[in-house]
Amino acid sequence: MRIVFILKGNPFSWLAHEAFRVALALAINNEVFFVMIRDGVYALTDWKPAELGIEGFDKIFETLGFVNMKLIVEDASAEERGLKEKDFKVDVEIMSYEEIQDIINSSEAVLVW
Repeated sequence: MRIVFILKGNPFSWLAHEAFRVALALAINNEVFFVMIRDGVYALTDWKPAELGIEGFDKIFETLGFVNMKLIVEDASAEERGLKEKDFKVDVEIMSYEEIQDIINSSEAVLVW
């Protein structure tokens, strides 16, 4: 099954953590695309979570090599925030809105966070 997760809101919230956890669990037996748009693109940057008093995504990043999950950043959202591919802590694929739309259209489920 092909599943798309879209993180568009506050990347520093418990909601973002839950989105990653659920996506990782589903990526064990499914093809998962985790798409970050708008402020969601900040989730994969070096944003110093300890300084905010919250847990970062490092433990989640460690498990990416064991599951079938692709991390995607929308190009316009990254560009609007001055982010380049080198600003992300893990390997991401930067895609246009149209490319992301094609992935969404070919998926059986889409979850927006």
